[in-house]
Amino acid sequence: MTWKALQQFHQLYTTRQTTASLRKSPFIERQIEMGRIEVQGKTLKATSHFDDMYEAKHLALFQNITTLLSKHQLLNTNFKENDLTTLLHIQADKKEILHKQYSQKEISSRYFKDSKYLKTGSKLQQAVLKILETDQLTRTKHNQQFLYVLHCSSKNPQVIILCENEDQLKKPRRQNTELWYAGGNNTAKLAYIKPPKIPFYYLCDWDNKGIEIYQRIKKQYFPNLQLIIPQNPKYLPAKSDWQTDIDQSLFTKEALDLLTYLQTHQCWVEEESIEMSD
Repeated sequence: MTWKALQQFHQLYTTRQTTASLRKSPFIERQIEMGRIEVQGKTLKATSHFDDMYEAKHLALFQNITTLLSKHQLLNTNFKENDLTTLLHIQADKKEILHKQYSQKEISSRYFKDSKYLKTGSKLQQAVLKILETDQLTRTKHNQQFLYVLHCSSKNPQVIILCENEDQLKKPRRQNTELWYAGGNNTAKLAYIKPPKIPFYYLCDWDNKGIEIYQRIKKQYFPNLQLIIPQNPKYLPAKSDWQTDIDQSLFTKEALDLLTYLQTHQCWVEEESIEMSD
């Protein structure tokens, strides 16, 4: 059954009736055959044999699922029962999952049907992220280990640009500029990289996440990192309210002026729209 069907099933326990649409489940048809549920036109009603079965096998699970979904604002989803019980297992194993840094494929393989079941961007993946209280899951362990580099044509870089997103690395090589991509928010690997001696810049979305990541990298790993400031910014309506705490010591006046404008007008600038010279 789906979450909506489970809610209907619970209605039989709390209000003694629900709509006959619940009959889509073969399990419900079995309960009708066993005399636990009776059909009255377009309505299903619980009989005197219903409560003992429900309390013994289903009530505690429903309560646990409800608590989980309510805690993470997931009550409007309609996951299958198997996925819901799996989410409960993930919640129970949360500390271990985070401690061992399981990748997305590992979580999918260990807890769901196979390594491809948990798809990036799906509602189920978003639910897992909420339960684990993390921003993202890596698709493979290697994403936590490797730095992706697009070497420049001259083989003698004069500038290095660390990109929040990987789009720039899919474009033709630049003559004298080397591009790095660490995986968006996966910045821990940067602790193992020696600070470059040539000019070093950060290219990112000018939104909550992009500015948050920049501040973390500059504070924790590369004090010499400089933020690329859009010269002809293309403003987009903000996806969410600006909430990032700005450490003004990490920004130039020009950057702070732009941030003030973005916050005041509730807009942002997409990384891909920022022009760069080589």
